[in-house]
Amino acid sequence: MRETSASMPRSRWSVVTAYAVLAAVTQLLWVTFTPITTAASSEWHVSVDAVGWLSLVFPLVYVLLSVPFGQAADRWFRGSLLIGGALTGIGALIRILPGYEYALIGQLVIAIGQPLVLNSVNKLAVLYVRPEQRATAIAAGTASLFVGILLSTVTDPFLLTWQGMSAVLWIQGAIGVIAAAAMGLALRRAPVFEVGAAAATSSTFGFGAIATLWSQRWVRLFSLLLFAGFGIFITLATWLEVLASAIGYNAQQVGIGIGVMTAAGIIGAAVVPQWALRGQRARVVVCFSLIASVLLLIGLAVGMPQWMFISLLAMCGFLLLADLPVMLSLAEAKSDPQSVGVVTGLLLLFGNLGGIVLSLIVQLLLGNRIAAIGVLAAVAILIVPAVRWLQTTPSRLHRDNNEMM
Repeated sequence: MRETSASMPRSRWSVVTAYAVLAAVTQLLWVTFTPITTAASSEWHVSVDAVGWLSLVFPLVYVLLSVPFGQAADRWFRGSLLIGGALTGIGALIRILPGYEYALIGQLVIAIGQPLVLNSVNKLAVLYVRPEQRATAIAAGTASLFVGILLSTVTDPFLLTWQGMSAVLWIQGAIGVIAAAAMGLALRRAPVFEVGAAAATSSTFGFGAIATLWSQRWVRLFSLLLFAGFGIFITLATWLEVLASAIGYNAQQVGIGIGVMTAAGIIGAAVVPQWALRGQRARVVVCFSLIASVLLLIGLAVGMPQWMFISLLAMCGFLLLADLPVMLSLAEAKSDPQSVGVVTGLLLLFGNLGGIVLSLIVQLLLGNRIAAIGVLAAVAILIVPAVRWLQTTPSRLHRDNNEMM
């Protein structure tokens, strides 16, 4: 017998909120040293490259651990998320100890916990949120990532000027512990939808399960789209200052541009997914995100006025960062409950891998700026035809919504 909307239990938004805060904190801790690289180098008497590794360890660890930790989310959801939160808080506290080596150890601990946290976003939506509201929950959990990045970028230089590096690390350490504790308290509440949790206990575990998932065309397609879209965003955020300097933009102007791009991305990630899941709109969002990227890259190559520079960055941020929750929401609707965690892990793995690969390619080509820009533009153009295969009306999504009517 089908459940009506009135008879179904309510979504537990307190759990979603606690998760969004913890996810934001993982990103806040990830980029701690990015806006204060020079100051951190002087503080610990190490090279700028050494400080750079404090951030680079995150995507590298993520690529290694994303899939197995996605499987952990499917089998032991609450346990794996609790461990992820605990590692986040412990790593944040380790960084308080004086010296570069403790900062690196702390970042490694947080980086290991990060995939346990981030890969849980779809599983959490399945277990704690009603089907028709899951896209909103996934959007909240995803948009919070960029909120954490923006907060760290804005507050770190201020805290450093106020009371030095110790203020940055102590305050962020406290935030990390509070977020982990809040997540632990929220997870004391049992899942609303036990079907997803029960199914997870019987799921296959290992390479066979991954191979089965990878054999599905939509999984490969979503992975490719995130490799390109999220990879382009990460690469632009990493190398924009270098690429834009030749057309007359200084570090301050680029910093403002990246801030605008990230802020627009937060809005896009929060509001676009629910709209994009209707009809063929997801195709439109992904296609226009790639087109906007190409326009921005053309402007970086030939030059453009500042208003256009800022406008294109805002457009790219709004659309490119919306691609992530759109893909994750579609993936949740297409996935079986017992495999939703590992699917999330696969998709986020390819998003991070795109950032690593494209950033390294651009770094190697920085001596020829036009070639570096051309590679990114070529990736976006070549991926556009694949968008037509994007299925934006997943059958299970409509079945779940119809069953509550």
